[in-house]
Amino acid sequence: MPQIEFKQGSMLCSTDEPIENLLIITKGSAEVSFCGRPFRLEQGDTIGLCDLDSGIHGRSYNALTDITAFSYPYEDLSSLEKLLRNNSEVANLLVASMCRQTTELMQHWVALKELSETAYDLIDETYNEYERLCKLYAVTPKKLSGLDEVEPASTGASLDFWTYNYYMGIKDLDPNVLKIFFRNPAISFGFLRRCAEDITQVWSAYDVYQEYLKALAPHFLNESGHDLFSLVAELHFDSINVKGADAAVEALMAPILGILGKMTAVDRSVVQERLRSYKSTLDSKRASRVMVSSTAASGPKQNLSDSLAVILTYSEIPEEDRNKFARHVNDYRALSDRTGSDDVAYKLRRELSKSFYDVYNAVFLKSLKDPAIPTIIKMFLNFGYVDAALAGHDNADFLYSIADSLKGDPANGVYTVCEWLHAIYKGEKEPSRNDFDEDFDAYVRDLKVQRKIDDKEEARLLADLDAKVRFELESVFPITNKITFGRMSTYCPLFGDHNVQRGLEASMVTPAAIKETFDEIREIDYSAFYRESMFSRPEIGIPKEYINNEVLPDVILMPNMGTRGAMWQEMEGRKRNTPARMFLPMFLLDDMKALLIRLTAEFRWEMCKRIHGVRWSDLSDPSLTSEFFNYLQFYKSNRELSQEVKTAIKTELVRAKNVFKAVFVSNYYEWMQYEANGSPRLNKFVRKIMLNYCPFKFQVRQKLSSNPQFAEIVKRFDVKQAQRLHHLERVFQKIKQTTGGGEIPPELLAEMEYANN
Repeated sequence: MPQIEFKQGSMLCSTDEPIENLLIITKGSAEVSFCGRPFRLEQGDTIGLCDLDSGIHGRSYNALTDITAFSYPYEDLSSLEKLLRNNSEVANLLVASMCRQTTELMQHWVALKELSETAYDLIDETYNEYERLCKLYAVTPKKLSGLDEVEPASTGASLDFWTYNYYMGIKDLDPNVLKIFFRNPAISFGFLRRCAEDITQVWSAYDVYQEYLKALAPHFLNESGHDLFSLVAELHFDSINVKGADAAVEALMAPILGILGKMTAVDRSVVQERLRSYKSTLDSKRASRVMVSSTAASGPKQNLSDSLAVILTYSEIPEEDRNKFARHVNDYRALSDRTGSDDVAYKLRRELSKSFYDVYNAVFLKSLKDPAIPTIIKMFLNFGYVDAALAGHDNADFLYSIADSLKGDPANGVYTVCEWLHAIYKGEKEPSRNDFDEDFDAYVRDLKVQRKIDDKEEARLLADLDAKVRFELESVFPITNKITFGRMSTYCPLFGDHNVQRGLEASMVTPAAIKETFDEIREIDYSAFYRESMFSRPEIGIPKEYINNEVLPDVILMPNMGTRGAMWQEMEGRKRNTPARMFLPMFLLDDMKALLIRLTAEFRWEMCKRIHGVRWSDLSDPSLTSEFFNYLQFYKSNRELSQEVKTAIKTELVRAKNVFKAVFVSNYYEWMQYEANGSPRLNKFVRKIMLNYCPFKFQVRQKLSSNPQFAEIVKRFDVKQAQRLHHLERVFQKIKQTTGGGEIPPELLAEMEYANN
């Protein structure tokens, strides 16, 4: 057989390269990497054995030193069997090398398996002990999101542990015994084939365990800083003065550091940086500690006791303003009735509101540049929290526990207020319109018209992200926070326990709850958030076709416990394909579905007005608003309405203070909650308008078609839908004729699906 030489550093064979030769090393060393771990092949080892099952090299092999190797041609397994029968010495070398490689790979598989099991057990054990020590040392524990979803590892491969013992047993046999046992070529060939099959299973298990450990790693340590490492580190810092806590928490940290040292999925530089910071802070705390008792008091926990001071120090506002705000907070906390209508309480709430937003703006703008925002600052920004006694100690503990893990779902249009402001700062979102219905660009142009700024300053402001955030903070945030709070006369933006009328966990608005509720609404009113746009592709015979696209609203969660929502704007600027903006309280005291139905009604009304402009109430341009306006404007002279119905309409208008939109919102709510279930609440005129412009989904219409009060209008609507479907079918035929059977554009396929609702 030919002898081949490889220089140090050269590649013997590469990944995905077909196996054409088996290389038996006679001199030197090679290296191959499996799942980030290097394996050495020495004199007597054969390259290519591990991939016999596939016939393709699964990894690259590199020369660690100069290498000399014998090359044996390999075509398929039959050529290997022939080699074993014709050359007993080569057969012994191949079997011995395969045995060494298989057992080493098996040992790594077992190590990964044990590491995965250890990591899984450690997550649960560490967090439980963390909670126990927090309670013992009067520290509020934090929640770590995703822990409930962690499952034990599954190999995903048909590999049993006995396989490992089997190969280790063969490896430990006397070399002479091995030679005798594998003298028969059929046994050698069978052994090599079985090894190759098992190695394939080992590699599959490697991948599964590596992915599993990669998924677990962020629970122990991640770049966001919200992980088990940081929770235990913070507990260590907060409890350093408590007798016995230092040693106990240090013991809790030890296994975390141990597992981080073994997990290749964790960035070593991040580990070292976090570890240096932890040890440095710990040394400083230890140097200045004063030992106290570990008895938990009924007052604020150790990590919440100076909340107001932490917030004011972070804000860096002038000392005079800090003292003023602290004084107002203390006075407000001391009030016997914080919702009182007397002059003292009213004036204090007003002063606090003004000061709060000054502090809030300063704190948020500083947080934009802070890579490690303190938890209490997150509580202040997302909940309006300033003081544990004012919030109630149990409430403060809950807010602290969720502050670091609190997230909206920006990808699906749900933002915490901080995420929303960050999106504006990053240029991902434009600022909202202010309460004069003026967007940021119009606001800047108005400043120029008033000659408060010149052309150069106008251009600078329009591109200034800081200015956009300030506009949102100063012109939109205060009013939307007050609206979503709901109780205008007693409004104060500070989180206080007197406003907590339901458990915080039960009343907390989550992205999942918002999505679920909007899905329920769209299952009834399928077209609620669709916008009409024009589609044009002359090259396929479509000069102009109107289609509908769904654009779900952005929902921003405001830092309060409130009762209302705000449908703030129906789109961004003049762009009809941009989301509406709705504001909700972070903690809702009302029914979520009822509230979002009303906001959807407001959206429909405002969107229709925006599309039709000055003709929104002109019946010659039929629309939802024009028909509803005409119905209410002239109901008294409508001969088709009975006196009883007219009286009911009058009562509705009085209740709505003669605001037509408010009447529509009330009617839409009844349409969605009652009429959709076959329980008539509306008169026939409103029902006809609703089915034309806010139609039920096909399944709902089908159920209502047997009801005499719905049968005729449902039939008319279905005829209109059938005409639309027929039109689209003709459009599809035209496209196929024009393109010679080409594909239908996805936009038109989506329109067909929409028309089928």
